Amino acid sequence: MKNYVAFTGLIGAVGCFLLGPSICHATENGGTVWPLGVQTVLPAILPALGETSLYSYTAYYKADSFKDNRGDSAIPGFKLENFVQAVRIVHTWDVTFDNGVTLSSGVIGSANKIKVDAFGSSDTDSGFQELYLTPLYVGYSPSENLHLQTGFGAFVPLGNYDGSKLANSPTGNASYTQEFDLTWFPHPNWEVSVAPTFTINAKNDNTDYRSGNVFNIDYLLGYRLQSNPKVQLGLVGYYTKQVTDDHFDHGDVEDGNRLRKFAIGPQVFYAFDQTSGVALKWMKETSVRNGPKGDSLWLEFAFPL
Repeated sequence: MKNYVAFTGLIGAVGCFLLGPSICHATENGGTVWPLGVQTVLPAILPALGETSLYSYTAYYKADSFKDNRGDSAIPGFKLENFVQAVRIVHTWDVTFDNGVTLSSGVIGSANKIKVDAFGSSDTDSGFQELYLTPLYVGYSPSENLHLQTGFGAFVPLGNYDGSKLANSPTGNASYTQEFDLTWFPHPNWEVSVAPTFTINAKNDNTDYRSGNVFNIDYLLGYRLQSNPKVQLGLVGYYTKQVTDDHFDHGDVEDGNRLRKFAIGPQVFYAFDQTSGVALKWMKETSVRNGPKGDSLWLEFAFPL
């Protein structure tokens, strides 16, 4: 199946206006624009030359606690539910190179419905979230068993962010993300994939808060059943670490409020053919610092246009 790339941040907002800058941990509200764990299905493989594919991403994230820098609960009564739907179109240009390099472009749009409980209050919001513009991916396959890819993209927020609200559907800041993907088949039945990303966040002008830059790596160890090669069972997840401090124009941000997470879980993938398929996965977060701790459930489709 083709590449499953980011569409938007899964983790929703907890308003800094209500909680105060000391609780806006690790990237504003403990969230990321990059959807953690999205790149677990052949991340380094995009459509073939001259072809276009459509991708659908449906995700549900639920958290029952918000962790501080020591891993303790930071927000009384905190609960978060976020339902996200995104659609992506990717085209690989019919341009050939002697060294096997390919060029692709794409765009992703997302919407969500989010509910946040904190300090005895509750708020919901729904609507468009962001566009993720990916003007250029460069792919390289030195062999049939090894595929490499890199690309850059920009997250453009949609809708109006309100810093006085407890829940916001749109993100409040633009971001730049550099992607690196590797998919390796050491054996016809085995797949090893890793997908590191580095995200640079711009300031949220609505709250005067700038989230630190974030490194994330999604991973997959997958095995295709010998009895039915269309079915792959996998172990998937992500490791996330914020590498620079948050900044707030109107005061200090204690300890830099750096986000950290690790998640792991199962994935089942079924390939209809060489260009389409469906994946179902569940990931549980652990070792969380300065952010929500929860689980995510994903359903992803890909098929050619």
